[in-house]
Amino acid sequence: MFEKIFGRKRQKLSLQIADGYFIAAGLTVFTTITLWTITKSSVWFDEAFGAYMTRFSFFDIARYTAADVHPPLYYWLLKIWGALFGNTELGLRSMSVLFGAIAIVFGYLLIHRLFDKKAARISLIFMVLSPMLVRYGQEMRMYTLVTAIALAATYVLTFAVTTKKRLPWVIYGILISLGMWTHYFSAIVWLAHWLWRADNIRRVVKKDKFKKAFFSKEWMLAHIVAFCVFVPWLPFFISQLVVVQAFGFWIGPITPDTLVNFSSNVFYYQNSNATTGWLAFIFLAVVVYLGILAFKVYKTLNEASRQSYRLIIALAFVPILLLMVLSLPPLRSSFIDRYLITSIVGIALFIGVTLTLGTKIVKSKYQIIIGAVIAVMMVIGIGNVWYFGNSNNDSHQSNSTGKIIEEVDAKAGDGQPIITATPWLFFEAVFYATDNHPVYYIDPIQYKFGWAAMLKDYDQFKIKDMGAFIKSNPVFWYVGYSTEGKLDAPYSNLQSIQQAKFNDVFSDKPAYKAIQYKIAQ
Repeated sequence: MFEKIFGRKRQKLSLQIADGYFIAAGLTVFTTITLWTITKSSVWFDEAFGAYMTRFSFFDIARYTAADVHPPLYYWLLKIWGALFGNTELGLRSMSVLFGAIAIVFGYLLIHRLFDKKAARISLIFMVLSPMLVRYGQEMRMYTLVTAIALAATYVLTFAVTTKKRLPWVIYGILISLGMWTHYFSAIVWLAHWLWRADNIRRVVKKDKFKKAFFSKEWMLAHIVAFCVFVPWLPFFISQLVVVQAFGFWIGPITPDTLVNFSSNVFYYQNSNATTGWLAFIFLAVVVYLGILAFKVYKTLNEASRQSYRLIIALAFVPILLLMVLSLPPLRSSFIDRYLITSIVGIALFIGVTLTLGTKIVKSKYQIIIGAVIAVMMVIGIGNVWYFGNSNNDSHQSNSTGKIIEEVDAKAGDGQPIITATPWLFFEAVFYATDNHPVYYIDPIQYKFGWAAMLKDYDQFKIKDMGAFIKSNPVFWYVGYSTEGKLDAPYSNLQSIQQAKFNDVFSDKPAYKAIQYKIAQ
């Protein structure tokens, strides 16, 4: 059935040595610009949570992620990666660089297979320069891993639909499951595949035969494999889903600005309220131009090429629309840019393919100019990634916990411990702890949050009796956020010795305060 659309010529991938050179050059650029500022920002809470998780066994990692909101695969891999390359910012974050590179490779292979080497090479440029891929290639989180899995699955799917052999379908099913073991929102990519398949089938079979054609033996085999591989985690997934929908995320509701902000971040890595003047005009012009060009390009394609083009469009845009729908009431909002990194890479592929195919409609020199403009927009976005790092994208409040700990280390005497004012800060601060200046937090805290399960069960850094702790450590440092107001002493009968402060790198307003205390005489 699908041979009628794809054609048998699509079943083999004929890469040349030159393709290897292009891929190597692209990966070199991507790796360089991602590693350039990868250690600029301190780890933030979500990263610190993952880093702390690596202290535990594989079984305990699964147990603690089950109490939170994510599946465990990424944390298992992070534990292995840290053992090999070190539990430092560079060591742990570099795993995301690797998976970002793998995603780029599969993006290139996908476009090369569906279209041609020219489209693949142009698409490579926009993948490599994608500000959001660079941003999350610098973060100790699972987003580039799930993107690599999703693009690999999409690539395998293009083989599977043209054959009745079982192996490609089995591999596809395993990749579906691995995506779910990494991040639940990979499901929106698999749903995009479903919609693409349904659209294809309705074009080549009669309505009364659609159901049988859609749920073919091969398609069902893939999803049975996916289910079987995922089923050990299914009870925990259901439990997490119930908790999240009952109590919600911190994510705010979608607004009329949601899509505009998302699009602006794709190109500039900044929200629409910061995209003004010429930047706004160019952004709007490029979006309109690509939309019109895509419509005209599609009309010129034969059915085989349309089939391929629709797959790229589905990969780029369907997950965005699905996540918006899934964020509408009565459901809890879950729309956040980083959940859509696969779509962001898909947009890069869409841009590359559209500009390449558009040379049949618009003169090549004009396409080159538009491509150069888009590349410059993305370079500006990379500059913003370098400047803002992993700061909050709305407030641009910096993450600098590592800096205040460095300040304390420089002033503290030998063996003086550090106590954090909140458990949130503890996760970030303990990442930078040393044997000479260990980091602690004061119990009791609220253990109703999933991330706190590790603290509840693990007593190594927990202060249960502050009086006894002070007797053993008559001089210590107390660290908190300056933005939360006055930093009250954690115990009575204490005397302040000296202080250390660290201002936010963007606003220059106080962000952290550390106070050295001793027992008052």
